Amino acid sequence: MIVLGIETSCDETSVAIVKKKNRFLLGDVLSENTLSQVKKHKKFGGVVPELASREHSNTIDYLVKKTLKESGLSLSEIDAFAATLGPGLLGGLIVGSNYAKTLALTTKKPFIAVNHLQGHILVTRMKRKIKFPFLCLLVSGGHTQMLLVRKYNDFKLIGETLDDAIGEAFDKVAKLMGYSYPGGPIIEKLALKAKKRVDFNLPEPLINSKNFNFSFSGIKTATRKIIGNSFDKKLKCELAKNFQDCVTNCLITKCSKAIDLYKKKERINSFVLAGGVASNKFIREKFINLCAKKSLQFIVPEQDLCVDNATMIAWAAIERLQINKKGDILDFEPKPRWALEKL
Repeated sequence: MIVLGIETSCDETSVAIVKKKNRFLLGDVLSENTLSQVKKHKKFGGVVPELASREHSNTIDYLVKKTLKESGLSLSEIDAFAATLGPGLLGGLIVGSNYAKTLALTTKKPFIAVNHLQGHILVTRMKRKIKFPFLCLLVSGGHTQMLLVRKYNDFKLIGETLDDAIGEAFDKVAKLMGYSYPGGPIIEKLALKAKKRVDFNLPEPLINSKNFNFSFSGIKTATRKIIGNSFDKKLKCELAKNFQDCVTNCLITKCSKAIDLYKKKERINSFVLAGGVASNKFIREKFINLCAKKSLQFIVPEQDLCVDNATMIAWAAIERLQINKKGDILDFEPKPRWALEKL
């Protein structure tokens, strides 16, 4: 089975062709091309939706043709076409989904509507045997969710952020410190340069609550007050480290509680860390240690599969097609707020 996937939910235009290579449901990437718009949005301090959709329109045709050429395949050899239908920015979702629908219509092949978050989670199964159910922490610029994954299309939301997503908090704190978008990698690099331990007394909201929800707005606000109150810029690395330590501790504490509960309740044996923030090596290391203590298999995608990419969209479609060969209707509309529980 060979699927061409398209991802245009935010500020990356990505096209990939993925092949299921054996009966154990493992896959190979035949070709992938991604164009990032970071440089175009950097001066605005974040993603501008209208600019993003225009850039998707300008590059999607070129990327599809380039990806096909590099794979050595023709359109007729593709078994299905998949695209992100949500969640995401409406303009970008329209561009990518309409292109995929057109390819499906002209070749008379199935069209698969993929949830962007579903792609982030399931791509971990492309190279490894990971049995359902498993626990997943999805951390990105737009989402922070803890999920119990029972099947490719069965997700139970256990906890989520009540305000800012963790990636958004990283970006905003970096901006407060005078740095450009995206701020997550900048905060991580600054934290590595910290020379001494300085406690800025940043809060850790909800860390002792009985539920599995998160809150990062208060940490961001406290950081802003510190920076605005005669802040010594020589301590910017120490502040970055303190911020990163606090948000990571919130994640680890809540996930530790969830693991204890669902190891008994659902007999999970794997924990997945997914999404763009999963690229953060400090956070990865903390979860490696946590899962080792809890005797759980820890899985995180390769770094290029943590960020938005079309490989995860094509793979999610393959997982779906293994169970249900029927494609989606071509008038399936984009859903900017498409929740995983409503698949």
